[in-house]
Amino acid sequence: MSLPGWARPNTVDVDILNIELGTRSGSIIEWTPLGSYTQAEIMYHWYLPGTISFELKPGHRLIPRLRALRRKAIHIRVIRNGIPWTGRLMTHNTSGNPRNPTIRFTGVDYKFWLQRGLAWVNSMFPPEFQIGLTGKQDVMFGNPDFVLKYFGTKTWVRTRRPICAAMPLHTVTSDYPNLASFNSLSSLLDLVGNAIEELAVISMRFTQLNDGFSLTRDRLDFGWKLDLWDGIGPSPKVFNATTLSQLQSILDVTSDNFLNFTNPNNYLGLTDPSSWGRMPRAGYVFDTIAKKDMRQVQWSTDGTQVLEMNYDSSHATATRAVVGGKAPEILNQVIEWGANFAIQLLLNAIAPGLGLGLVVGDLFDNIFFAYQQFIDYDLEAEIGIDDAFADIFADNTAAYSLDAYATAQGALKEHSGSEAIELTVQSGGADGRGMSFGVDDGSGRRYQLGDIHTFYDQGTTIEQYISSVTVTDKRDGRIVERPVLGEGNRIRGIYERLVVGQQNLASYSRGNSNSV
Repeated sequence: MSLPGWARPNTVDVDILNIELGTRSGSIIEWTPLGSYTQAEIMYHWYLPGTISFELKPGHRLIPRLRALRRKAIHIRVIRNGIPWTGRLMTHNTSGNPRNPTIRFTGVDYKFWLQRGLAWVNSMFPPEFQIGLTGKQDVMFGNPDFVLKYFGTKTWVRTRRPICAAMPLHTVTSDYPNLASFNSLSSLLDLVGNAIEELAVISMRFTQLNDGFSLTRDRLDFGWKLDLWDGIGPSPKVFNATTLSQLQSILDVTSDNFLNFTNPNNYLGLTDPSSWGRMPRAGYVFDTIAKKDMRQVQWSTDGTQVLEMNYDSSHATATRAVVGGKAPEILNQVIEWGANFAIQLLLNAIAPGLGLGLVVGDLFDNIFFAYQQFIDYDLEAEIGIDDAFADIFADNTAAYSLDAYATAQGALKEHSGSEAIELTVQSGGADGRGMSFGVDDGSGRRYQLGDIHTFYDQGTTIEQYISSVTVTDKRDGRIVERPVLGEGNRIRGIYERLVVGQQNLASYSRGNSNSV
């Protein structure tokens, strides 16, 4: 017999974060529970490396082991309501009174791997000689999930790290065409245009993976994850490329073995086909994530679960972006040839028989087609052409190139204004019947990264997706969660701003050094 609402208890049992620490032992990771802590906080993020921090009391049994982290990989695992957080212990600090110090440890999740891999032009050649089929850059286009896994897999094979791309390949864009609406040529052209816009076109030249992926991610609004598999139990389904001999199907994504037509009996000495699609030892799994429409879930300040809120919105600062400064080399050559031909005809007409040769060198280089403009017409119309702020210079990327479109669209999005809400909520509510971060359990009260939710406050209704969640336990009662709906630079935490700032600085320096 269930109790009436007024008789239900208004508290539930206090839970803790089950933090585990792991070290590699052969082909598996062995785990040890952290046990008691004085406080702990975990941040899950849609695409940035998440973080963890915890404080231990003096005399904790694991302190000597955890302090020796300079030359030891200490893995961390937390599974919160079915959602894993896996990462590496990165820093330790002991401070204060030596008889009762504060002992603090921090870690970062394994999306950090994307900041420690450079996509070479050609992974089969040494760095002194780098040229590929597409020239000075490695270029790939197609579905974003495939393109990101293409570059990642080649990099991880070259560095011999056990990082695998999750299979099967899938789409990360969620806008599907309504075929019934195609009743004119313009509607069909819109379909083609939208299909092109949802493709990823990425070129790499010793580019950090995270930098190379970021423009496409920002433009198409998808996320990614990179989690540790401990080598215990069934392997996740992956594209197995942990050694060069298993680099079978990066270009041919229709098969798990690019050389299948010559290899049914392993004639070429490749790895046993029984290992295809599986991980041979503990390692890491990369996958992309699409948003999920969960707008039926509504957060409201009228209820009791929201303890605090931070609502931040900003106005659009630009609607037009210019990229360029350099024209594609082929256009420079065509213009130069045309100018030479015209001048030669003119000279021969004035002084026939003198054999005057070509006289134009690089006079016209980077004059024609050196710059390209992109306009967000929808945003400009919504604000009003009289009031919308106009131009920004996006980057000195070569105009009319593979990078120009993505660079301009990324800049337009960055300057299109933002709207983000950070909520502080009691996980599960006072009686456990509220919302909580976790895998869907059928209750309708769980949410995850990428879920599009509805927020209501004083007549304002907003639809935004969950971009990050911070879970905090200060051992003073129930666990507190801080979900962020949308993305706002000012709402980002200190660590997130630091990571983004370092990425931007690194991207700028590499762009200068690799500019040719």
